[in-house]
Amino acid sequence: MNHSIRHYLKALGQFLIFGNAYIALCAVVMCQTTADLFAIQLPNSFLLFIFAGTLGSYSLHWFLTDTTASTQRGRWNKENKLTLLILFMSAVLVGVWQLSHLMRYLIDLLPVVVLTFLYTAPKINWPPFHALRRIAVLKTTYLALVWTYGTVAVPLLIVPPVGDPDWPLINVLLLNRFLFIYSVALCFDYRDRDQDRHSRWLTIVSMLTNKQLRLFSVAITLCFWLSIALLYVNGFDWRQVTCLSLPMVLLALSAGRIVRTESDYSYYIYLDGLLMLPGILLKFLP
Repeated sequence: MNHSIRHYLKALGQFLIFGNAYIALCAVVMCQTTADLFAIQLPNSFLLFIFAGTLGSYSLHWFLTDTTASTQRGRWNKENKLTLLILFMSAVLVGVWQLSHLMRYLIDLLPVVVLTFLYTAPKINWPPFHALRRIAVLKTTYLALVWTYGTVAVPLLIVPPVGDPDWPLINVLLLNRFLFIYSVALCFDYRDRDQDRHSRWLTIVSMLTNKQLRLFSVAITLCFWLSIALLYVNGFDWRQVTCLSLPMVLLALSAGRIVRTESDYSYYIYLDGLLMLPGILLKFLP
């Protein structure tokens, strides 16, 4: 492979990852995972809305973020601010277009839009949003809740399962997915802990000692496995439970190495990829 082709492929890969198309795809796969678990068919317009919404949200978030040039993502962001802005505006147009086809679900979708915007709002340098910076310590919990609502609750609200909803099973799945998303987010917070300690964007991780953080992580993991057991007791079969469990096993085995690496690709490809792994496994695991 000659140099020009390698350069092109590298540029394309960075655009997909740092331009947030990859995380937007993860969100779509996570929604489809919920649909597969409950044997429902989601409208294509909803999946496109989720893709556009995630792409736009993350593009705005990184456009407003002052990053250093010491990381792969930091360098890409500094060189591609205009690209991020164009991606944000394009995603908004596509999202609004798709929302016009989903008006019957507006009451379920609007909270996703508002909550997603409020996650990035503290970065906007405008006095009405400054107050949100005081509760940034909860940003990881907030982010995990928004992702859980958008990829688990909303698909089931707009296309309810056939028959009477199995609320105990649904509630346990919501808890299980929240715990897993939160566990992934903790790795990102651990990487940024020193920077957060010197800023006003404190997080739980930046406020804990290493020993306290280990105990906290163990508690989250134990709760996750308890929720897996409850999913099995409440009706999921071994295949579904295995698909939901394996990413957590991989996370537990690799977290120690991941948080010591300086490569952004380990975070934005591998860790984000774990979020959509259950959906991939459900498609291919016999």
